[in-house]
Amino acid sequence: MMASLFRYSLLLILVLCQAAPVGAQNKANVTFLGVALDAETKKADQKLLDYLRGKFPVQFEKRDMEYGVAINTLVNWDSKKQGAVMARVTPYVFVAAELLGADLEIMATYISRKTNRPTYNSYFVFHKSFGFNENGFADFVQKLSNPEEQAEKFIQHLQKRKIPARFIYHSKFSTSSYFLPSLYFKQKGVFSVFNNDQRDRKFITIHSVKPDKARGSSDLVRLVKDQKADFAAVWDGTKNKFVNDPDLHFIQLPYTIPNDLLVVSRTMDSGLQQKIRDAIQSMEVSDINEGDFLKWQDFNSSPKARKALASLRWLAKVPPRQVVVNIRRSHKSDSVIDQAQLEAARQAVRLSGTELVLYDEDFHSAFDVLWTLEQTHDDAILITSTIMDADLTQEFYVSFKKGDKESLTARIGAIINDKMHRIRYIWPFDNESPRVLRDVNFKIPVGQKMKAQKITWNDFNTNEYVIDTPFEVEVVKSDFHSFQLLGQGFPKKEGGNRFAFDPLSNAAYRVYLVRSDEESSVYKIATQIMIGLFSLAALFAFREVMIRPKTPSE
Repeated sequence: MMASLFRYSLLLILVLCQAAPVGAQNKANVTFLGVALDAETKKADQKLLDYLRGKFPVQFEKRDMEYGVAINTLVNWDSKKQGAVMARVTPYVFVAAELLGADLEIMATYISRKTNRPTYNSYFVFHKSFGFNENGFADFVQKLSNPEEQAEKFIQHLQKRKIPARFIYHSKFSTSSYFLPSLYFKQKGVFSVFNNDQRDRKFITIHSVKPDKARGSSDLVRLVKDQKADFAAVWDGTKNKFVNDPDLHFIQLPYTIPNDLLVVSRTMDSGLQQKIRDAIQSMEVSDINEGDFLKWQDFNSSPKARKALASLRWLAKVPPRQVVVNIRRSHKSDSVIDQAQLEAARQAVRLSGTELVLYDEDFHSAFDVLWTLEQTHDDAILITSTIMDADLTQEFYVSFKKGDKESLTARIGAIINDKMHRIRYIWPFDNESPRVLRDVNFKIPVGQKMKAQKITWNDFNTNEYVIDTPFEVEVVKSDFHSFQLLGQGFPKKEGGNRFAFDPLSNAAYRVYLVRSDEESSVYKIATQIMIGLFSLAALFAFREVMIRPKTPSE
């Protein structure tokens, strides 16, 4: 009897254990970051979270953030300490976070209620009194049906203005209101300059301003309508709110970008990721249908959004600016170098696949780096490389097969890629910390001291610029994605600790990336050893010739 009772009790316990997870299983805890919120977007975010809660057990901790804060949060997120994270981000916030090292998986994008598309466009908006088209905007649009032609005509109008037009924005990380316009401006030679002396400049001047009270693109449109600014840039959602306003005109920019993205950290539990994907795939229109959000769609099943994001990634890449190199013979009286060796050095620059370009005195206004060549013996030369404005000098002894220009070219090319200091520029989108996006194959350790310098451009194409006094910077963080710096010479906003870098300005900040002393020392030692071995081999060869007994035929 007791044994039977024990068996029934055990069976009851097992049944209860099996049933418990249905109503009492542990919920997944996820931090949700919302970016660029207006009232409608906030409601749409809440509907998304409520929908996911109804699909599987999950608890969200919601945090609303400004663009830049969201980027830094995603970059520095530690899943082991902070748990799982999911975020709704604008496209450039995602791309910028990726550039800085955030490891994110895209789950979904949304379909717009207004356009029924997973992508959108950016538009210039200006007041009808701006004077862009005296014959009537409707006739202008009908005549130039291609948006690219309309945008080109708009740029031509900016160029003709005697007083620079005032362009306003609300965040440097806004994809439609700042990033895309900044790309287009740079492509067309438009820069924000507040010094009105334009005698030496070869570009179009505007004034870019971030109004204190502008929190979103709708605020920008209202300021333009009230003629407190000349023009701004907005996305489809904002344009649709004001498109029937007779005081306003819109011109589309030639870019297509994806709608907001739903992303998670790649370290999120794969099972939880799959639950989110399954829930997104089963979503109906009625589940969201708020603001511009019709519904969320699996990102992998949206080829248009994928293509648009791929284009944005390429647009966001920061290619190194050209560095002009002048190559000549040393001025030393005993220096001997022939034309073939000079030509080998020039070809090494051309074939190096780097940012280095050869100086042309009839085209370039200045050069950045000077190489002087001198011959040390028949099969070796000395290259002295000096970065002019920073007074940084390196010496390289280059051995080669005598008379073999290909050999000399290859060896110099290897030195360019593996041994020479490089010039890069501060990434101007980050006002929290000066940083250089890393694209070099050598590490710069924390604590390394280097030089930085303000450069004011007059003509990018011909390398015409004005330099400021170099100042010292220190590397405070170094990884595969960027070098973060500390220095007293970088511009700061009045009354605060934030920096004042301006992507639209013709002023930029150079940083001279110096290879570590340890790396340079190893190379110098190796070079001296090679020279010593060559000399020793020559000595033995000479000795062999001198002491070898002569044969009768000799």
